[in-house]
Amino acid sequence: MFQPAWDEITPLLNNSKLSNATLDAWKDLKSGSMVHTKGEGNPRHYCSFFLPYDKGSGQIYLCNHIKAGDWIPPGGHIEPGETPSDAAVREMEEELRVTITKDMLEPYTLSVKPINRPESGCMTHFDVWYLVHMQVQQFHYLESEYHSASWFTIPAALTKITKNPDFAAIISKIINRKS
Repeated sequence: MFQPAWDEITPLLNNSKLSNATLDAWKDLKSGSMVHTKGEGNPRHYCSFFLPYDKGSGQIYLCNHIKAGDWIPPGGHIEPGETPSDAAVREMEEELRVTITKDMLEPYTLSVKPINRPESGCMTHFDVWYLVHMQVQQFHYLESEYHSASWFTIPAALTKITKNPDFAAIISKIINRKS
């Protein structure tokens, strides 16, 4: 287990808004294996989602993901030796061509997503979600990973997400945030 990664995840595990199923799955991952990344060969591994969010305009940035066949937040697998925030910073640069710093990340929530692709080494994603506070801007998204991408108001974004209602539910909670 890479302790700095769990040091970032643990405060989110203490979030009373997580479902019991999500909480139990994360605790099981932590206690059940010494490796937690796809690169280390664990088909149940963790990933980072980073959701660009302009609080002033109430807009978020979603990508029409080729493999997922749906509009989802950008993100990716956490590599061996990375923390979830390290992965979010790296993936933001790789996928959207924007350099950010960790202080722009707000830990948001955790989720568990069945993937069921044993041929690619992915059975379950344990996702760490971040909000990336920034103003609406043009990104140059990775065309090998996304059909398209755009900024949306949260209500409009929720209508775009058609195959991942769990993601839509997580994103919908941004509207009621106090911070």
